[in-house]
Amino acid sequence: MESLELRIFREVAIAGSLSKAAENMCYVQSNITAHIQKLEKELGTVLFVRHNKGITLTRNGEKLLSYANSILDLIDKAKYEFQQDTHGLHIGATQTLAAYKLPLWLSHYQKYFPDVNVSVLTENQEQLVELVSHQVVDCAFVEKKYVSEQIQSIFSFDEELCLIAPVQSDEKLLRNSPIITNKIPTCPYRRILLEWAASQSSEMPKIIEFDTIEAIVHSVSLGMGISLLPYSTISNREEIAVFKPHNIKSLNINMVIQNGRRTENVYNFLKIISDYNTSE
Repeated sequence: MESLELRIFREVAIAGSLSKAAENMCYVQSNITAHIQKLEKELGTVLFVRHNKGITLTRNGEKLLSYANSILDLIDKAKYEFQQDTHGLHIGATQTLAAYKLPLWLSHYQKYFPDVNVSVLTENQEQLVELVSHQVVDCAFVEKKYVSEQIQSIFSFDEELCLIAPVQSDEKLLRNSPIITNKIPTCPYRRILLEWAASQSSEMPKIIEFDTIEAIVHSVSLGMGISLLPYSTISNREEIAVFKPHNIKSLNINMVIQNGRRTENVYNFLKIISDYNTSE
């Protein structure tokens, strides 16, 4: 469930009509309908009753409207407060990037710009793009496929990926090992790992899910299975074995902003990143 879907749902509930909601939000009606259907499928319930005069909320629809109002009010409040902080730098990133690359970059950034307040918000990539679009964050780091007319890439880099396994593992046995990954379906590391596993065997191995990188790495070190992470996150770990299969490619990550909205703080942060990567 995403905030955009909740905004569409709330607009439909207020307008009492799919066509009127589409007109108010400058969307085509089919787009509005698709979002409502997706929301109903995700929640496993019917939110509206259709009739000749338009649509009305079901009981569950009224319940969701109450939640939607509370959630969207909080999001709008956060957005307003961030926008008032003209001296801040607000960054969106996945948990993986926030855990290993961002602290290095930000430690250098703070040396040159100690008076700038910095905040990092971790989310999945779809949500990060939405946060950039609504100016809740100044910039975010996502895969290249999320770059569009509205979302502009101002910097990119390639992440070298690798499989990690318990110490003294045999590479030939990796294909039969359980997979340890996070719970996010759209996570690129999860997707690439599952694609690799599918290419190695006709049967999908057991999947074990954790929320953090440390939990994943520790589980691998205990012999519970294998995982896939950027090489730079685990290059100095002695408790795991590292493999780089030829059919696992690097991942291109882009630093993105809302098209045309490059603030001074973002510009300075970009320069720090560029200088840091050049000196590596």
